[in-house]
Amino acid sequence: MAFTLKNRIILFVLMVVAYILFGAMGYLGIRIYIEHHTATLTDAIYFSIATISTLGYYPPGTTLTSEVGKWFHIAYLTIGLGVIFGGIQTVVGPWLELKIKRAEKGWRKPLPKDEHIIICGYNELSRYITTKLSLLKIPFVVIDKNPPDNLPHIEGVCTEIEALKKANLSRASSLIALMDDRQNAIIALTARGLNEDLNIITLAENEHSVEILKNSGADSVVSKDQLLGGTIKLWASGDFKYDIFASAKRLPMGEKKVKGAMAGKKIADLKFREKYGTILAVHRSGRVIPDPGPGFTLKSGDTIIYVPNEGGAS
Repeated sequence: MAFTLKNRIILFVLMVVAYILFGAMGYLGIRIYIEHHTATLTDAIYFSIATISTLGYYPPGTTLTSEVGKWFHIAYLTIGLGVIFGGIQTVVGPWLELKIKRAEKGWRKPLPKDEHIIICGYNELSRYITTKLSLLKIPFVVIDKNPPDNLPHIEGVCTEIEALKKANLSRASSLIALMDDRQNAIIALTARGLNEDLNIITLAENEHSVEILKNSGADSVVSKDQLLGGTIKLWASGDFKYDIFASAKRLPMGEKKVKGAMAGKKIADLKFREKYGTILAVHRSGRVIPDPGPGFTLKSGDTIIYVPNEGGAS
């Protein structure tokens, strides 16, 4: 059974009170019937509290002197320490956990308020897109029932108006819907009703849904393969100016032919990002290699597709 913090505190207090009364009754029984001394309820309660609090001081004439009394004293102290410290841990542990969770919520990245991209749904495709957007320094926010804590996010359902409003949809530049076709259609309809100028991009799981999604208000409908590969078919046919991220943000796209001293060099050795911009893909012999790493070796004739740095070389 799960207990709230309030219920844990109440239970802990009741346990301590019950243990004090148990010690007091034991003290009175031993003091009166075994040791044959007079004893008051005040003496008994004082004995219990002094023992479990490890105070260690007992007024003259109030200690237990018999063998039974001494063993009761030892057992009561030992069990009492477990009750007190175990109870404190039970109460303080969840309290600290609650504080940490609240602090994490306070530390999470702030939501963008203007000219940002809203990503509906968090999955493998979303991770790919958010990584790209982070590299390109494009503001975004993720809406999902279980969003990632390390990214700007809204915890909610993408098809609900309230969640979209919390993501500042009225001031967003684009929305990318990555749910199933039915939910994507609802998202497109809802988002279009809230922001007529919004650029809406939706994922299509099958070809039959393309027209439905477009009629729902989507500006662009792409397949999973197009989304992951940066619209590979278009690039392979020679149109390097199109990319899912460029579509979302209207980014300028750059091309650079690999020739001369660049051939045979790794991307990291060329310091391409510092000099030119962020590489999205490399076109080589009719195929596109998306998101090459710093250890990727370039060949003569390759074409690098990238997003130029502001004011950088082109």
